[in-house]
Amino acid sequence: MERDEMIKKLMEKAHVTYEEAQEVLERCNWDLLDSIIYLERSGKVENNDTTTIIEVKEEDQKKDDNTKKNHESYGGIGEVIGRIFKGLGKIIAKGNKNYFEIKKDNEKPIRISLTISILLLLFFMPPTVVLLIIGLFCGYKYSIGGPNMNYDGVNDVFEKVSESADTIKKDFKKGYEGK
Repeated sequence: MERDEMIKKLMEKAHVTYEEAQEVLERCNWDLLDSIIYLERSGKVENNDTTTIIEVKEEDQKKDDNTKKNHESYGGIGEVIGRIFKGLGKIIAKGNKNYFEIKKDNEKPIRISLTISILLLLFFMPPTVVLLIIGLFCGYKYSIGGPNMNYDGVNDVFEKVSESADTIKKDFKKGYEGK
């Protein structure tokens, strides 16, 4: 809505002069609803006349919200890139709150942020995988934990892998001792 239209609407609904309407709108950052509320609180307007303008303002806001949503859904490449980075930021934040845990028997576990664990796995895959396998045969157990997600399925897989490594280790010892 243009400023002149807002002044006229406020004059019509609040029964104030052009100067008063302009002054109040300027004071309220050209927000029609805030202007009406300001006039009500200052005692220059009664509540009865303003009900309709508040409803009109709410309807205008709903229309504006709908048009904004339509414009946002057809944004340019900058908006698409912004959404990608926003999504990546949320994933990284979740990864920082959750952790990859390495523990042996009753010792205090080592906890590494999931974000760092994934980066290690991506950039240093061969040595990381080798070290994880060596750790399994040395009696270390792995799990994932944290406040944001349910990791039962992943932790069950880690447990089964750990049990398999223990079985292979026992079989190897039996085979070695038997000769």
